[in-house]
Amino acid sequence: MSSPVTASPTARPQSLLAPLAQGLWVLLAAALVLAPSADWAWGIDPTPPPQENRRLAAQPGWPNSLDEGIAWPAKVEAWFKDGFGLRNSLIAWHSTWMLDYLGVSPNKDVLIGKQGWLYFGIAKNVDSYRCLAPFTPAELKVQVAEAKRRQQWLAKRKIGYGHVWVPIKANIYPEYLPSGLTKLDQPCRLQQWIAAVGQAGVPVLDLTSALKKAKSADPFEIYYRTDTHWNPRGAWHGYQAMVPWLKKLVPTLPTLTADQVHFAMRSDRGGDLARMLDLQERYRGIDPFLELRPARAKLVANTAIAAKGVNLATFECASCGPLRGVMLHDSFGNHLRPFVAESFAHLVAAEFAGFDEKLLEAERPDFVLEVHLERQLTPER
Repeated sequence: MSSPVTASPTARPQSLLAPLAQGLWVLLAAALVLAPSADWAWGIDPTPPPQENRRLAAQPGWPNSLDEGIAWPAKVEAWFKDGFGLRNSLIAWHSTWMLDYLGVSPNKDVLIGKQGWLYFGIAKNVDSYRCLAPFTPAELKVQVAEAKRRQQWLAKRKIGYGHVWVPIKANIYPEYLPSGLTKLDQPCRLQQWIAAVGQAGVPVLDLTSALKKAKSADPFEIYYRTDTHWNPRGAWHGYQAMVPWLKKLVPTLPTLTADQVHFAMRSDRGGDLARMLDLQERYRGIDPFLELRPARAKLVANTAIAAKGVNLATFECASCGPLRGVMLHDSFGNHLRPFVAESFAHLVAAEFAGFDEKLLEAERPDFVLEVHLERQLTPER
């Protein structure tokens, strides 16, 4: 009896596209591996570099001593990380992924608000908005004593003095804050400071009420959506609120009129908070740029003192009266100083200089104006 005939298995015909697909996968894998090296060598990354508030690590030279040799590996590692191929695109992709797909801020110090608004999220800023840590009586006594000391030091030299406080963005635009941030039912430090120091006879001004009114009246925003700061329109409203107060302190002080102030609305990249997210192009918006017509005061010197983190901007104006001034300010003073400069023949705007007595002795001004953001009153934690 013959055995049954078994059919031999037939091999499945291989697709003609399979080798092509495999080759494409190999090319893609090779491209992914080699792309960082190619960018390092030839700079092929199309993404603009993130604007970081630091200097990137430079390529270290060969060590010339034992100490340099010990430190050399860490320097090489820092240089490699800062110069890694496609770093710009990788950072941008990471930020986009975190924001769009995970729904969280790519930077813990930036709060994602509503309708495209961003807020500074460091504890000091949030605490300032929430009134988390009011002054104790002892702390407030120290604040009053220092304000009086400055006033008296200047008065002995026949120099006038006044102190202006600018509110944080969250206190002017709280409606765009993330849900869940609420104020506590207790005094804020700025309210305490204004009441106590003003009662002690020091000329002080809080711009919060004036800026809230300006926000309601102005068809344009007065703080940047994607930056910590007020914009030039906000600074102009602040200056207008300062004028009658300044006139009481210095009756002969010349001041700007509204017909001299013009704003050009221009498209610009997102501000410092968008930069912290590495998403400045995504947060591009229309912002006001100041134009004074005519601009009488001229910036004649701009000196950075890197060791102290201080910047001195000197303005001169031949037709702005005879007075000399010094403005001591933080970064919020930068948009304000073009207005203030129009009131003095000579103005030094000292950013982050503190109450520098040597500077004041050298300048011998007729008036000293301090301008600071209310957050400066809140302690770190």
